[in-house]
Amino acid sequence: MRIGYGTSVTVPSQQERWISELAAARAFASGTFLAPSAGNFGEIQLFNPVASGKTIAIYRALACAQTINAIRYRLFNTALATLVGTGVNLLSGGAAAVGELRTNIPAALDGTQILICNVLNFDPYGQPQVWLAQLAAGQGFLVTTNAVNDGLTANFYWNEF
Repeated sequence: MRIGYGTSVTVPSQQERWISELAAARAFASGTFLAPSAGNFGEIQLFNPVASGKTIAIYRALACAQTINAIRYRLFNTALATLVGTGVNLLSGGAAAVGELRTNIPAALDGTQILICNVLNFDPYGQPQVWLAQLAAGQGFLVTTNAVNDGLTANFYWNEF
């Protein structure tokens, strides 16, 4: 619980942890957009490189499709083809992330599905709980479209320890 001047404010423990991770320069974010591709699915991955020496805990993954469709959350432990970049430290001036944002536009979905949710076009979907998954070195987490020919936007928030 955070205490102010003469008042008290209840802050859920998961938010308290996120604030602590942010202050310790261990909170990162990154996002990207994939345009629709004829006959292909869109996949956006947060990947923890094999030699990172870190563990990634995904705080939140937000995604939206361009059409009325579904968003799938999947596990896939092979780095996708295109490296977009690494995450940005949310503490200004903090060290760069090891977590990589990667994309692919395959004809068949990769990985093992863990969640699916129907969404309206451009309506962002975030999983119902925080601290979605933990990735050891060499593991990855995908956000995908449910159908081919659909654009995809995904934003990840995570910490590394």
